[in-house]
Order: sequence, then C-alpha cells, then structure tokens
Amino acid sequence: MSTTAQVHVPRAFGKAALPYALVAPAILVALGIAVLPLLYALWLSFQDWYLLRNPQPVWGGLVNFQALLTDGALWRAFWRTWIWTLGTVAVEIGLALPLALLLNRDTTVARLASALILLPWVMPFIVLGYGWRFLLDSEVGALHALLQFFGIAGNSSILNDPNLALAVITFISGWKGMPFMVLALLAALKSIPDELYEAAAIDGAGPWQRFVSITLPSIQNTMLIIGLVLGILAFYSFDLPWIMARGGPQDATTILGITMFKAVFTDLRPAYAAAISVVMLVILAAASFLTLKLGRRP
Repeated sequence: MSTTAQVHVPRAFGKAALPYALVAPAILVALGIAVLPLLYALWLSFQDWYLLRNPQPVWGGLVNFQALLTDGALWRAFWRTWIWTLGTVAVEIGLALPLALLLNRDTTVARLASALILLPWVMPFIVLGYGWRFLLDSEVGALHALLQFFGIAGNSSILNDPNLALAVITFISGWKGMPFMVLALLAALKSIPDELYEAAAIDGAGPWQRFVSITLPSIQNTMLIIGLVLGILAFYSFDLPWIMARGGPQDATTILGITMFKAVFTDLRPAYAAAISVVMLVILAAASFLTLKLGRRP
C-alpha cells in the first residue's frame, strides 16, 4: 500500500467518526438520566422490599405485580388518572384552538397576547397551585365568592367536594398546558398557504367550510403530536393534585402519581411503587403507539 493511501485512510476514518464523537457526551447523559433509572426501576419491581421488614431488597419475583391485580384503591386511581389525562388534553385543545385562530390575525394586540399567553406555562406548579387554592378558598377566595353567587359553590370550597374536586383540578391542569398547544397550533396555522383560502372562497366556500376542509386537516397532525406529549406529561402528574388537594377529599383526586408517592413515603414499599411505574410505562407506550398509528394522517 502506498504512503498516500495510508494517510487517506486514517483521515477518512476520523472525518466519519467526528459526528459520533461530538454527540457521544449527549448520548451518555441521556443514558444516565433516562435508561439507567428505568433499568433500576425494572429490577426493583421484581424485589420484595418493605422497609419495616427488610432493610435491603430481596428477590420477590412477581409478588408486586400480583399485588397490583388485587389492589382496589390502585385500580380506582388508575381510572381517575385516565379521566385526568384525557380531560386535561381536552381542555388544552378546547381552549387552545379558538385562541390560536384569534392570534393568527396579524395585529398588535395578537402579537402582545401571544407573549402574555405563555404566563401559565412558565409559572411554577407551586405558585400556580397555591394561587388557585387561594382563589377557591371559602373565606377569602374571590373566585369562590363568584361561584357561590351563581349557586355553583356552597359555604365550603369546591376543592372539598369529592364530586367536583377532580374536575376543577383537571381544568386548571389543562389551563396551564394550554399555552404550549396554542403556540404549536399557531405555528401550524401560519404554515397554511393563503392561496388555499383564496381558492376556496372563489369556489363559494364559507368560513366554516374553509375551517373544516383546509384549517382542521392542516393542523390535525400538530394537534395529535402535541396532544400526545401533553397527555404523557399529564399521565405522570403528581404536583398539581398534591399541592391543591393532597389527593383528597376522600381520595377523589388520588391519581397514580400520588399513589406511587404514598407507596414509598407512607407505606414504605418502594418496590411496589416501582412495579406501578413499570406498568404505567407499558400502558402509556401501548396507548401512544396506537394513538400515532390510528390517528395520524399520512
């Protein structure tokens, strides 16, 4: 082999390997943050670890998963979590779609509102939760007084009503996630060519027909993907229901995130909590796959 060939081979190899070397640190960080905890949770879910009985985990096989099947409180929390997740996404879409359509107009007010609408999204959960608790407080809450005036609330806060607490906190959760959906839909709306609307108007299509035939199909994929992302975040929620109601009243707002928290810090069963997290991951992965498979347009 000539000297020239010997020089070109290492240079070509180094040039090809450079992109992989540049992304390697990010991949290692992602593995450390996501994959390793996942593997640990999977391993822990097969252990028998009750802190008052065993100082260290011992192999338990399927004991935790067998306990899941007979845990009535867990199943009730499971259905509440789906109500919470689907309700949150429904509120986000229901609020975001009309707002995105209004903000799509190129006006000074629309540009200012586009910036202000981010406030719920960037607000920390602790501030948001206690702020809404104050508004709904039965003694000093302005929103409670308004609801009481219209006969919706009684002398006690609606957060103390087992029939209303979950619905109220679900609406607040959707309100917080709404800005992210608004911005995504707004970007999708601005990518629709104006020529499509002009051609439809020439053909005699009214505003509703243009919305159904042009706007909705054009933003459907965006709505699906962003709704799926926000739904995943809602499915794993813990902070807002815990801050506002501690899972009550009468476990009315106890979702799976709170159930796992109580399994570790109240019942002292971290292995059982790990088994719940593994089942949640499997269910959510299957639901996400079916959603993308059935709902996304080609």
